[in-house]
Amino acid sequence: MTTEIIVERKSHSQSSQTTEPSTDDPNRRELPWEKREENLLISWCDDCKARSKAHDVKGKRHKLQYAVFGVPSVLIPIMLGGVASVVPCQSIIYSVSMMLSGLFSGVSMFFNFGKKQQHHLNFSSQYFELSNDIECELSKPKRHRTACDVYMEGVKIKYNNMCRQAPDL
Repeated sequence: MTTEIIVERKSHSQSSQTTEPSTDDPNRRELPWEKREENLLISWCDDCKARSKAHDVKGKRHKLQYAVFGVPSVLIPIMLGGVASVVPCQSIIYSVSMMLSGLFSGVSMFFNFGKKQQHHLNFSSQYFELSNDIECELSKPKRHRTACDVYMEGVKIKYNNMCRQAPDL
């Protein structure tokens, strides 16, 4: 019984390999560049610009948060260590300062502002690059543009992937 199955599978795989090579469909015409397609690309371009700006703003906000919480968590222990031998410090001030330093460090590590900043700025540049590519293609005379259906498919795939992978605004 098992040899019959193997024989059937082999004959099935051999028959699927003997297909004729594909040929172009002579009746298929290339999608022409019309106003409808250009308007769709313009709307994608405008959305890319808006998303680029929003991710840029969010990235700069995370950069500020990274500095606000990161710098004190580093400077407080350094300052306390440097002045502890010169200026007598009460233990309560020292303890509160070290707790604040730990709090700043914990908030910075928990929210990971540096990574969020990098992620948002990366997507800002990707959206900006896609909008520039669209504007460049639309600025060419129609006869010098890439085939409309091919170009729109490529832009759609890039746009959808970026929208799906981008961090939340």
